Amino acid sequence: MQTLAPQLDAIMFDYGNTLIEFGPSQVNACDRALSDALHGMFGPHDFDQLQKIQHHERRSPYQGEFKENDLAGTTRSLIQSLFHTEASDNQVAELLEVRFNVMVSSIDIDPTVQQLLERLSTRFRLGLISNYPCSRSINHSLAEHNLDRWFETVVVSADVGHVKPHPKLFDLAVSSMDVRREATLYVGDNWLGDIQGAKRFGMKAAWIRQYIPYEDFPENPGDHQPDLVVEHLSELAALAPPIAEQN
Repeated sequence: MQTLAPQLDAIMFDYGNTLIEFGPSQVNACDRALSDALHGMFGPHDFDQLQKIQHHERRSPYQGEFKENDLAGTTRSLIQSLFHTEASDNQVAELLEVRFNVMVSSIDIDPTVQQLLERLSTRFRLGLISNYPCSRSINHSLAEHNLDRWFETVVVSADVGHVKPHPKLFDLAVSSMDVRREATLYVGDNWLGDIQGAKRFGMKAAWIRQYIPYEDFPENPGDHQPDLVVEHLSELAALAPPIAEQN
C-alpha cells in the first residue's frame, strides 16, 4: 500500500458490503418485510417464489447493457407474478415506501468506518458510487449515519440508469470531482461491478472481502486483477499516515 498511496489523489467507495454490511441476512430482511406488506394487501403467497423473483431482479441488471431496474416496474411485475392481478399506483407507492424503510433500518455502521474515512480524508478526496435502484435509500442512509459529510460526490445507479460495471457511473464520478481516473482507487466487493468496472475504466481497484456477498460473480479468464485485496476495511488506513505524522 505504501507504494500505491503516492499515485493516488482520490479514493471512491462502493456502499453495500463495503462501507456497510448488506449481505444475505439484510437481503432476507428486505424480502420478509416486502412479503408481509404484500400479504396485507393481496393475501397469502409463496415466499420461496417471491425470493426467486427478487433474486432474479437483483441479478438481471448485470447482463446485456447493464441497465438498472425500474423499481416501480419490477414491483408491479412481482405482484402480477404472485397474485395475477394489477397493482394500483397507491399500492405500488406504499410498497416502495416499505422497501425504502426496511433498507434504511436494516443497516448498522461499524464505528471504525467513520474513523477510517476521517483519516483518509486528510490525504485523499473521497467519493461514493453505489448500485441500488432507489437513490433516496442511499442518500438517506448516508445522512442518517453521518457518512455523507465525507464524500464530494455520490453517484447512484438509480439516477444514472445503468449499474456498475457500466463506465457511465465511473465517468460521472471522476468528472464531478475533476480527478484523474488513473489517480483514483475504487474500493468494492463485487468482482464484476466494482473490480472489473473500475479496472476497465482505468481506475485502480481494491477488492474487499469483509462481508458475505449476496451477488457472487465468478472470476473469468482474462479478467483484470485488483491492485489490492483486503480482508477488512480498516486495512486501508495504511494508505494515509496518522494525522500527527503528517504535520
